[in-house]
Amino acid sequence: MSKMLLRIVCMTGAALLAGTWAAPGYAQQANVLSIDALANIIIANNPERRFYAQQIGLAGAERDASDRLPDPEVAFEFGERRMADGLTGAPRGAGPTYGVSIMQPLDLAGRGALRRAIADRQIALARIGLAQFDAALTSRARSLGYALFAAEQKAVAARDVAVRMRALARIVEQRDPAGVASALDAAILDASAITAERNAALADSEASTISYELNQLRGVSLKTRIRIAPPVVTLPGLPSAERMAQQAGANNFEIRALRAQLQQQGLRVDLAQTARIPNVSVGPYVNHARSDSRETNFGVRLTTTLPIWNSQAAGVAQELSRQSQGEAAMIAANRRVTRQVYEQAAYYETKRRVLATWPATATEKFASAAATADNSYRQGAIPVATYVEMQRQYLDALSALLDTRREAMEAMLQLRALNGGRSFQGVSQ
Repeated sequence: MSKMLLRIVCMTGAALLAGTWAAPGYAQQANVLSIDALANIIIANNPERRFYAQQIGLAGAERDASDRLPDPEVAFEFGERRMADGLTGAPRGAGPTYGVSIMQPLDLAGRGALRRAIADRQIALARIGLAQFDAALTSRARSLGYALFAAEQKAVAARDVAVRMRALARIVEQRDPAGVASALDAAILDASAITAERNAALADSEASTISYELNQLRGVSLKTRIRIAPPVVTLPGLPSAERMAQQAGANNFEIRALRAQLQQQGLRVDLAQTARIPNVSVGPYVNHARSDSRETNFGVRLTTTLPIWNSQAAGVAQELSRQSQGEAAMIAANRRVTRQVYEQAAYYETKRRVLATWPATATEKFASAAATADNSYRQGAIPVATYVEMQRQYLDALSALLDTRREAMEAMLQLRALNGGRSFQGVSQ
């Protein structure tokens, strides 16, 4: 009897060790992080975020150069001057002539102020883009963090169930080696263990995939292992969908960006209309000629355009058309965001109501029941069918609890994203 117990202990230990080394999450020492800490690290170290931060600097440089005067224009003239007698027409002399002028275009139509206002809107758009990227990155980090935690919990539970079933199958084989019932019970346990091991392998694969994406978001090596500390998932009550839609209409990143673009386009329309105002350039000039005498002329030259043909009308019409397109895009975005708020709010409330009917300690309750079933079967108090069904239901219930919480959390994250990364006012705990 002691040899049989020793054999069971050794096999159980070997199975645990094999399961431990088979799990990618335990291949090396892993850093344990909370979901909040993970999101902060990703925001601080994400390599793609630098691009959006640089766009603000580029927009600032564009604004600094927007209201500067155009560069002056220099004109050179070279030729020949011939003098003739006014009465006889006889040549009196010839010689070279040259001239130079510097013309500075002036902004008398306020185009510089309009260009600067357009550049200011570009800075606002760059900042909105950075804020939107941060919010999306935070939401993705939190979603992946909880998904990693859930996958690890599923893998651990399935692996524990498989180990118990393998150990019990060996015990059953030793009870009555020649009996058909014992052989069938052992086969049932081995088959169920295979299913549990497959579930553990799938959960390990999912955890590895999530870890790779998180490592890329953090800008570290893909081989770096992390684990998520057990999160505290709170599911607050939401205000009415109408109120959330109103808040999202004011805070949504896409709508804010379209609003800034529409204001920017209105300025572009004004800028196109100023093209009808003549352009004016002013600057000094000097001409020098030499034939039978030397002559030098100098002064100030003023040039302007004559808007006779109204060639600027096409540009104005094009900018007005783009403004109309922007207004249509704004209407479509408002309708789409409102619909998405209603959809996500309904989805979230459905998951929240379901979770509210389940006990908070459901995971611990079913894990304890699975362990009790293991002890009861060892003592012969329950049949193998009840034992296997209890283990299966434990894994299914654990997956249902973790997946439903993840779905509710992702719906809340989607609602925050629709509201510009902010919590809705009027949210209750």
